[in-house]
Amino acid sequence: MGDVKVLTGDRVILRAPRLDDADELFASVASDPEVTRYMSWTPHPDVDETRRVITEIFNVGEERTWLIQLRDSGEIIGTCGFRPQQPHSRDFGYCLGRRWWGKRLMPEAVDLLLAEMQSDPAVYRISAICHVDNIRSARVLERAGLSFEGRLVRHTVLPNISPEPQDVLLFAKAVK
Repeated sequence: MGDVKVLTGDRVILRAPRLDDADELFASVASDPEVTRYMSWTPHPDVDETRRVITEIFNVGEERTWLIQLRDSGEIIGTCGFRPQQPHSRDFGYCLGRRWWGKRLMPEAVDLLLAEMQSDPAVYRISAICHVDNIRSARVLERAGLSFEGRLVRHTVLPNISPEPQDVLLFAKAVK
């Protein structure tokens, strides 16, 4: 596992997931079909799956994953992370527990994540996709300064919607 810096905002902290986070992450985020609706993974059937993901998937290789935690209460409310697309570009994603939707917490987490990606002198491009119907996510990306670059037809399998590839919207920004 590579180094994952702690990133601190006004209301949220981004930190590396630990195995002892599995129960709370499962309950607040990973098991909820509404939270995972537009994700590329299905809701976890049990906390053992969340433990497996923390151990085998998060922060393996060059991918980086953070838990989103409230500063005041310490509650785990979501996840976010990025992966290299090319040596000079990063693709990122996120999800937030339903209880915290509409509270403007995800924009703060995304701003922290963007700052971290932009601090790498090798990164020239940052991008993210969202399902065409995920209007809230599209707004988060636009407010974070990414530009809408187009609709990618039949691009991404989102198993909670269909086994067939779905149309997604591509947002990106050049950082140098």
